[in-house]
Amino acid sequence: MLQDYQTALVTGASSGIGAATVTKLCERGLEVHAVARRSERLATLAESTGCRVHTLDVRDTDAVYATFGDLKIDVLVNNAGLGRGFDTLAQASREDIERTIDTNVTALLHITRAVLPGMLERRRGHIVQLSSIAALYPLLSALYGASKGAIHLLSQNLRMELQGSRVRHTEICPGRVKTEFFATAIDDSERQQSMLEGFELLEGGDVADAILYALDTPWRVNISTIEMTPTEQAPGGIVIEPTS
Repeated sequence: MLQDYQTALVTGASSGIGAATVTKLCERGLEVHAVARRSERLATLAESTGCRVHTLDVRDTDAVYATFGDLKIDVLVNNAGLGRGFDTLAQASREDIERTIDTNVTALLHITRAVLPGMLERRRGHIVQLSSIAALYPLLSALYGASKGAIHLLSQNLRMELQGSRVRHTEICPGRVKTEFFATAIDDSERQQSMLEGFELLEGGDVADAILYALDTPWRVNISTIEMTPTEQAPGGIVIEPTS
């Protein structure tokens, strides 16, 4: 339960799901380390919540280990992520591929690796990975889906590695959320807007509430996977493209 934890580390904390999670964890009395690239956003968050801020790019592996390797972190929320090359793999640039995989997969692995040994030594901790329904269902974004699919299998396999350690692990798989994700994933402004319309999207606070639910269950309970979507979004099904 949250009362068993003292410290938390949240990546991608400057907006959306990350900022909402930092706020809720601070309200519950944890010392929260908030990580993001935008220092001004972090300063505002620190002023409103009292969190401790770290301005860095999670892809900077040296900075990750130097900053977090010695911290005693009880709760890790790996929220940082993006979706460059979101349209199709054929249209993605080499930079899109590298940036998406480096952020969504490689950085997440290193941050987890940086804090996990301490959790194992103390026999206390909870890791939360922000995944996506793109990890569970075919969607029209091969690159982004591949990055989140990697997190899904990592989550399942890491749960097996953690058996007997008293460290819990949760994967959160949201559908469409009203955040800045599409502003960075899609270059076309009209298409960006279209992704935010048509039905009522999840909000960052909704996902943060799911994270806190998983963290706040009794120790005997591990919430392994949470799939959550807007009420009017139903993933799955078959899409048949007409041939010419």
